[in-house]
Amino acid sequence: MKYRLIGMIGPVLLAFLLTGPVAAEKPSDERALAGAEHGQILWDITIGDPERLIARLSVIEETYEDMVRQGLEPNMVFAFRGGAAALIARDTNHLEIEDVSAVRHIHDRLADIQELDGVHMEACYIATRRFDLGQEDLIPGVHLVGNTFLSIMGYERQGYTTIRID
Repeated sequence: MKYRLIGMIGPVLLAFLLTGPVAAEKPSDERALAGAEHGQILWDITIGDPERLIARLSVIEETYEDMVRQGLEPNMVFAFRGGAAALIARDTNHLEIEDVSAVRHIHDRLADIQELDGVHMEACYIATRRFDLGQEDLIPGVHLVGNTFLSIMGYERQGYTTIRID
């Protein structure tokens, strides 16, 4: 009897071990998004630490995917100011050697994000002049604006929600 029970449990246990854990389906945000057709977010990016920004970019990308998954049309503005302005310079010679690889990774991630529909990126002139950066010094796809505080105000008037990334 004992061997018979083991003979029956063995294949079931083996099947479970071979298939691994099953990921639960991600919950929806239907209550919060009821009636919404567009997701309008302005990412107010001030973080100057490359590794921390890489982690935040992953969450931002997941947010974009979640919008699409839940039937929203994403509209995202990335506003770089403060210490983040140094991370969007084409040239990485001004960086500490240990940060160069991470900043290049940021550049690649931002280039990929720019390919998504509904994404716009801009940098604050007030912040970039601290690093002696002009439009020609920024990575492709990031547009220099006079003052991102005014951008934030304007985008909020257009219905964007500002989420600070610092």
